[in-house]
Amino acid sequence: MEAQLVIEAEPRARLGKGGARALRREGKVPVVVYGGDQRETLALAVHERDLMKVLRSARGLNTIFQLQLHDDTVPVIIKDWQADPIKGMLLHADLMRIDMAKVTRVRIPVELVGEPIGVKAQGGLLDFATHYLEVECLPADIPESIRVDVSGLEIGDHVSVKDLNVGEKLRILDDPERVIVSVLAPRVEEVPAVTPAEEAVAPPTATPPPEEAKPTEGGQE
Repeated sequence: MEAQLVIEAEPRARLGKGGARALRREGKVPVVVYGGDQRETLALAVHERDLMKVLRSARGLNTIFQLQLHDDTVPVIIKDWQADPIKGMLLHADLMRIDMAKVTRVRIPVELVGEPIGVKAQGGLLDFATHYLEVECLPADIPESIRVDVSGLEIGDHVSVKDLNVGEKLRILDDPERVIVSVLAPRVEEVPAVTPAEEAVAPPTATPPPEEAKPTEGGQE
């Protein structure tokens, strides 16, 4: 956990679109902080570069960091964020206060490890169906990813949620029967069969040109 990461925040003097645009011109992002034992929702601003460090870290959205406002700090996590689809700059972020002593719910990415036998030696196709899993755990126990070893999978094999061993610190909330990854048989292109009726139909032949009339003896007809 990146507990040492501290991001400074400041109160937002102006709210609304005009205030948000003014912050972005200064390289800052409007954020909302909520949750925890403090029910008060705060409208703050932080530097965009600081939030980008969090999003680009190994845990990404699951990174817990310290938000500092004046002389107070509180652990938070990014619950949602918006970015400009063209420029890529952050437009807004929602931060949730975290109680380090209470279980929290997060989405953890699934990481596949190894190359399946069914793909390497049998020509099968790997179907990675579930990329994220919902889990509950203490904030300090949030993993970077849930690793799934697929090296022993052959064609027709699969790994479901119930097959995972994540220890006692994590509780997966997804359906135990949900398939995470499987190895499928290679696809074979079918050649359309020719029916007997189609075989019996003879191909059309060219019609011979009509014979030219020959003149009769002794002159014209």
